[in-house]
Amino acid sequence: MTESQRFNTGEVELSYTEWPGDSPPILALHGISGSRAATFAEQRGTLRGFAYDHRGHGDSGRTPGGYTFVSYGRDAIAFLRGVVREPALLIGHSLGGLAAIYAAANAPELVRAVFLIDPPLYAPEGPLREERGPFAAVAEQAGRPVAELIAAGLPPPRAEMVAKLDPGVLRMTVDQTAFAGWDTDAYLRGIECPVVLEHGDRDLGSVIYPGELERAAALIRNGTVLHLAGTGHAPWFNDGDRFFAALRSFIQQHASA
Repeated sequence: MTESQRFNTGEVELSYTEWPGDSPPILALHGISGSRAATFAEQRGTLRGFAYDHRGHGDSGRTPGGYTFVSYGRDAIAFLRGVVREPALLIGHSLGGLAAIYAAANAPELVRAVFLIDPPLYAPEGPLREERGPFAAVAEQAGRPVAELIAAGLPPPRAEMVAKLDPGVLRMTVDQTAFAGWDTDAYLRGIECPVVLEHGDRDLGSVIYPGELERAAALIRNGTVLHLAGTGHAPWFNDGDRFFAALRSFIQQHASA
């Protein structure tokens, strides 16, 4: 694995890590309030891949007022063009899934296939409209010292992520200014490459609401829906064996596409 590197998209500097391997390039995109440290490190092995911190997260640059879903998608395209420089497999969790959707729809020449992990597909209409409390709570914690966050009950790895988070990321999500210009249906309709849409169970924390799955699946021309029963928003926590088996299968299937 390489040391942390930096890439300037023209809008923001992204801090990223690259690891060598013999697979086609993989770009792992983390969820909101996380960091690249949460992108399946234990599965890297011989895979060739990249992972960066989203703007406002981890060691990447801050863009006050610039944390829209569209901006995260633009960053993914800029990174693919400027760093990866060949078609990649995209693995996106939650917010990272939305960035992957945007990149696949708007720069199809850069994307081989996409694995979406429980993305908040219709955030303004569902989860982030009705469940703003947790986001507001994290916004209040964001940027505080690690020791203070651990004392408040956060596990150390999570405390380190939240300590490096710009509170503006969550505030723009709570007040919905993050959704400006975003059009899930148009982006899904525009994706040409294969897509796996993984989701968990609503009662365990999945952010895909009733009706959204069918709506999205009808728009994806080359898509597979994968339900990992008994898992929630982050399936590797509930059933890592099944989740990583599905992820490995996806990578193997599309490695030579």
